Amino acid sequence: MSEHHRELRALIADVVDEIPIASRSTDEVRATMRGLGLPLVGVPEDRGGSGGTYRDLVALVRALGEHAVSAPVAEMAVASWVLAHDRGVGEQTAIAFGVDAVYEEELSVLRIPRVPWLRGAAGVVLCDRAGGASYVDLGAPGVEVREGANLAGEPRDDLVLRGVTGMALAAAPPTAEVRGRLALLRAAAIAGAAVGAYALTREYVMAREQFGKPLARIPAVAASLATMRVAAVQLDAALDRAVDLLERAGGDSRAFLAAVATAGVVGDETAATCARTAHQLHGALGVTHEYALHHYTKRLWSWPGEVGTERHSAEYLGRLALTGGEAAIWDELTC
Repeated sequence: MSEHHRELRALIADVVDEIPIASRSTDEVRATMRGLGLPLVGVPEDRGGSGGTYRDLVALVRALGEHAVSAPVAEMAVASWVLAHDRGVGEQTAIAFGVDAVYEEELSVLRIPRVPWLRGAAGVVLCDRAGGASYVDLGAPGVEVREGANLAGEPRDDLVLRGVTGMALAAAPPTAEVRGRLALLRAAAIAGAAVGAYALTREYVMAREQFGKPLARIPAVAASLATMRVAAVQLDAALDRAVDLLERAGGDSRAFLAAVATAGVVGDETAATCARTAHQLHGALGVTHEYALHHYTKRLWSWPGEVGTERHSAEYLGRLALTGGEAAIWDELTC
């Protein structure tokens, strides 16, 4: 990790560490994040963004997950990055994908379920199945927002469009790259939450004693704790490789999309491993509302599958393996 990214992580810690963990998902905290320009990191300054790189954004999203901060930084950053190819940005913008859409009883009514942080946004970038994108004003006639939430209590709203097409974004990047960038940020958030759950669990088993010694001295407990740490390290490695390939090969390259799929599979497995093991090692204390653990584990249960499922990612990697053959697989593993 570079010194610059350590500073970004320290910035998040400085902002939220004095705030009780149960209060880190309030409108006030989210307003502070917007005031710092975090949802516009990775968007050029001449388009109204905060500048910086996608790698910077990954580091920020991971730090937010580690500190149990719930804010639409990843979603707005990706949506604004798409918009910036056509126009200036600034207003809070959500992002949705036509591949997730379903038609209701009337074929003129399109519903896109569980769009993150849709409420409160001025508009939404809609990436369609054909690879293009458009901007939909949420205040326009025929647009409806049906509020919902995930297990962690974060907004996941349905977007309903009745005969609405939106304004085409002619210079928008391909949908595959946009979805890949958002999926990788979701994996970064999982990585942060996994590290947060690990740190809390490690602190607990080091402090709690059984049979006259810390729980962490019991081999089975130590092994379980190590499993959490290894899972988190594996995910960080997958994230680093994907970002490297984005910078080297481009966002619409097969190498980058394969690395995103890999990070998706590893991320979902990391989420399951760390949430399960954290609760096993905490015992009854881990399920109490007053204790901090659920602020991590509810998100580790909620975030996997929000931008493509583990099965979808695994099938995509399997198809690449079958198409490329043994030599191509070896090249991918050793590059």
